[in-house]
Amino acid sequence: MTWIDERLRLRELKDRFSMPSEYPPWHPSLVFSPTVTSKYTTLAPTSGTMNSYSTIKTTVECQTNAWKYPFESFTCTLSVVPEGDETLTVTQFHDLRTHTQKLLTNVFLGDYPTCSLEFIFKSEWPRALLSSFLPSILIISAVFFAQWKRRKIQILVSLSAMVGILIMLCSQRPYTATTLMDLWLCSNFITAVFLVLVDLTLPARRVRYTLMVHVDEEKKKTSQVKILTGSDTENTGPLRYVNHVIDYLMKKEYKPRTTIVTACPGPTPIQRQITTAMLGNRKRAALFCILLCYLCFLLIYAIIVIVID
Repeated sequence: MTWIDERLRLRELKDRFSMPSEYPPWHPSLVFSPTVTSKYTTLAPTSGTMNSYSTIKTTVECQTNAWKYPFESFTCTLSVVPEGDETLTVTQFHDLRTHTQKLLTNVFLGDYPTCSLEFIFKSEWPRALLSSFLPSILIISAVFFAQWKRRKIQILVSLSAMVGILIMLCSQRPYTATTLMDLWLCSNFITAVFLVLVDLTLPARRVRYTLMVHVDEEKKKTSQVKILTGSDTENTGPLRYVNHVIDYLMKKEYKPRTTIVTACPGPTPIQRQITTAMLGNRKRAALFCILLCYLCFLLIYAIIVIVID
């Protein structure tokens, strides 16, 4: 702060000096929040100009919106208020910090009539990206890829994913309120639950045909077994008439075809079962719906993160 006190004009002195503590000069009646840590005043004796420097070095509580975690912004306020009816305004503001410090924390002047400085900085959300977002996405991806394995593997991977996401949800709670991190982990947990329900309710695979081959050890002969082809297996059930129409439009001859498989004779009887299987249509449709909903959630969540500030 700078002001002129004509009573302190000392023409015999020329150099500026600090005011001794035995002679405290007049100061404007100002209230700092937080309180001033140290203060010293200098005097220019030729003109009576007083320069007062107030230093604040303390820890203050910052305000934030808890629901934005881990993308929240913290606002720390330093205010100066006159004790009387005067109005204090700031006409110029010079930030003497380095460029690196300016990038870490932004400073803005408060709105009139308050005289304040607002320090705003964002939380370290890249750490949450490595500790929560990326692991949860990998866990859900592992559950989706496990659908092409056996049902035991599917259920085991799905249950493990549920337990892992539940542990992450319970451990990362810096606020008591519901946050964006809770929304993210809960949505991943619900996705894992739906995948488990699909594994338990819908058949994992659809068997198309089974081949049994027997070899007679005494006669050293093999029995030929017929395998039903696609036209024999797929044109059954409630959709067989639709398949007939499609085959007719594609100008296919609707004749049953067979394939002969012969097993080579060996020293011991051989009994072999060959099964061609694939994911059932109902399960594939259910997995596609869950994947589509999960992608929509990712898009909506990204939009929320972008527009919250």
